[in-house]
Amino acid sequence: MEKIKISDLTDYRYLSEVTASPSGEKAAFVVKKADTKKNGYDSWVYIVDFCTEEVRKLTSFGAEAHILFDDEDTVLFSSQRGEEDKAKDLEEKTVFYRISLKGGEAQRAFEIPFDVEVIKKMGSGAYGFLATVDLNRPEDQEELKEYQDYHILEELPYWANGAYFVSRFRRTLFVFDEEKGSCGRVTEPLFAVDDFQVWEGRLVYTGASYDRLLPKSNGLFCYDKETEEHVRLAGQEETGKAAPKSLGPDGEFHAVHIGLFGCRSGKAGELQAVFAASPVDSPDGRRNPDFYLWSEGTVKKEADYGYSVGSTPTGDTFLGGGRRFLAEKEKTYFASTRRTRGKICVLADGEIRELFDFEGAVDCFDRVEGGFVFVGRTEDSLQELYVYDEEKGQCRRLTHLNDQALAGKYVGAMEYAGFVDSDGVEIDGWVILPKDYDPAKTYPAVLDIHGGPRVAYGNVFFHEMQVFANAGYAVLMCNPRGGDGRGDQFANLRERYGTIDYQDLMEFTDHVCGQYPAIDPKRIGVTGGSYGGFMTNWIIGHTSRFGAAVSQRSFSNFLSDFGCSEIGFSFDVDENGGKTPWTDHEALWKRSPVAYACNAKTPTLFIHSMKDYNCPLSESMQMFAALRYFGVPSKAFLFEGENHELSRSGKPLHRIRRLKEMLGWFDQYLKET
Repeated sequence: MEKIKISDLTDYRYLSEVTASPSGEKAAFVVKKADTKKNGYDSWVYIVDFCTEEVRKLTSFGAEAHILFDDEDTVLFSSQRGEEDKAKDLEEKTVFYRISLKGGEAQRAFEIPFDVEVIKKMGSGAYGFLATVDLNRPEDQEELKEYQDYHILEELPYWANGAYFVSRFRRTLFVFDEEKGSCGRVTEPLFAVDDFQVWEGRLVYTGASYDRLLPKSNGLFCYDKETEEHVRLAGQEETGKAAPKSLGPDGEFHAVHIGLFGCRSGKAGELQAVFAASPVDSPDGRRNPDFYLWSEGTVKKEADYGYSVGSTPTGDTFLGGGRRFLAEKEKTYFASTRRTRGKICVLADGEIRELFDFEGAVDCFDRVEGGFVFVGRTEDSLQELYVYDEEKGQCRRLTHLNDQALAGKYVGAMEYAGFVDSDGVEIDGWVILPKDYDPAKTYPAVLDIHGGPRVAYGNVFFHEMQVFANAGYAVLMCNPRGGDGRGDQFANLRERYGTIDYQDLMEFTDHVCGQYPAIDPKRIGVTGGSYGGFMTNWIIGHTSRFGAAVSQRSFSNFLSDFGCSEIGFSFDVDENGGKTPWTDHEALWKRSPVAYACNAKTPTLFIHSMKDYNCPLSESMQMFAALRYFGVPSKAFLFEGENHELSRSGKPLHRIRRLKEMLGWFDQYLKET
C-alpha cells in the first residue's frame, strides 16, 4: 500500500452547509477543495435528490457560499464571478446569484453592501442577515482613508482571532428587501448578535449589549418585521442590564448563557423557542448546558443534559459549518459529542436519547423527507454525505467524493488503548501503529494532545495522525480529564490545569508502552495545539521523558494571557476560580508553564500564527525565549496571515509546511541515525 503524504490533504474534499429544500425531497451542500496555485480553497454547490438519490454538481465557478433554497427548485448563493462582484477599496459587498435546478446558468440576483456572514430567507423578497459593523468607522471618505492607519480601543475583547482589532465592532442583524434594495438595521448599535433563526417571518435572535466588557450572559429576543417591535423572551435585556429573571438550575433565577436554539410552532400556532443554556456564575466553573422552552411568555426547563450541545469530535478534515440544532413540532434534534462519537440526539417528552448509532462523527445535518441528511466522518474515511431513514432505522451513504483520495493508501487503524487511571477513572485512548509495523522491531512514537480542553478525540480519520503513522511513528492519542463527551464532572479542570490531566497523559503513555513493547520509550515525542500546546509547555517543564516536543498555538502564562488573549479576561478567570493577576498572582504563576521553563531539557519547536489572538504570539515567545536562554535546543516557526485555525482551515501551502516542520523536527530527534 502507498503512504499517506502530507500533501494529500490537497486531494481531500470537505463537505458542509447541508441544507434541505422546503419539501425535504432535495438538499444542497457545499464541497470545498484546496487549490495550491492560489493557496486557498475552491467551493461548489452540490445537489442530492432523495427520490432518485442522484448527487450532482450544481455550480462550477468555484467561489460559491451562503447557500439557501429560495424555493423548491431554486438555490440562492453568494459568489464573485467578475470584477463587478468585487468590492472597491474601503468598501464591502456581497453578491448573490440564483440558479434553477431545472437547468440554465446562474443569474445575478442582488448585492448587499456588507460582508454577509449568515443569510436566511424570511419570505418573498425578504432576507435576514448578519454582518459585522465597525462603529468607529468614519462616514467621510477622506477620514476613512486616514482611519486605516490607526485603531481605537475602548473595550474587552479588543481583538479577535484572525480579525485583528475589534473594539466597537458589533455583529449586527439586518433585514434586506430585494425589491427596494434596502438594508434595515434590526439590532441597536452596541448589541452583539450571537445567532438568529427565522420563524413565521419574524427574527428570533440571541446576543447581548455592552459598552465596556463583553458579558458572559446573553438574552433571547424576537423581532417582528411588520410592527418593528422587539420582545425579550429570556435572559439579558437589550440595554445590557442583566435581566432580573433568567432561568437557572433548580428553578432559581440568575444569569445564563444561551447557546444554540431553535424555533417551532406550538399546538395553537404560537411561537415556541427551545434553547440550550448554562449558568454563568456556577461555583463549579463552566457547566455544559441543559434545555429550556420559552412558550407563551414563560420559560421552563425541558430536560437536564450536562453534555456539550452542537459539538463533534475534533479533527483536521472538515471546513465550513452547518446546522447542528433543529426544533420541530414537539421534538428537538442536536449534535453532541458522547464519549468518542459525534451523535445526533433527540429531545422529546423531557427525555434525551441518541437518534441512531453512527460509527464516527456528525458534522452537520438537516431534516429531509423520511429522515435526516448529514455530513459524517468515520475512522477509515473522510467526509461523505449520509441519509438516515427513520422508518427503517438505518443509515446509508450517498456520496463517494473522497474514495479516490485514500484509495490504495495505508490508513492506520485506531486501536483502542483505554485504561483506568490511578484515581479509578476510565480514560479513552488509541494507538495508530506505523505503516508496515513489525512487533519485532522498535519504533519512535508521538503523543498528540487535543486542544480545548473541552474537546475530544473520536473514532474519525485524522490526517495529521495518519501522516505520522505513515512516516514510521506510533501515534498515541487519549482523552484525559478535562475533555468533552463525558459530562461536567469529567470536564471540570477549574484550578487543576497541569494536575489530573498531566497525570492521565503520563499514565496513558506508560500504559501504551506496556501494551506495545515495540515502542521505544526513549524516542517518544509530544505535541499539541492550544490547550494541547499549554500541556506540551507544561510537560517539558515537569519531565524529561520525551525526546522532542512541538508546541503549537500555545499559551504559557496566566498572568500575561489575561490582558493579551481575546478570552484572557473571561476564560482564564473562570478556569482559575475567579482569580486575576491582582488577586492572586502567585497562584496564577504556579499554574503557568513558563514558570517551569528553567527545568526544561526537551528540544522544542514552537509553531504559531501571527493573527492568533486566542492564544497570542507573546505566549509562545515567552517559552521560546526561556528555552533559548537556558540553552535548550528550540526553534520558532511563525505563519503570516494565519490564525488559531491554521491546522484546520489555514491556507493549503501553510498547512503542508506546518506538517513538514513538525515531521522534520521529530525525525531530527527521534529517528535513529
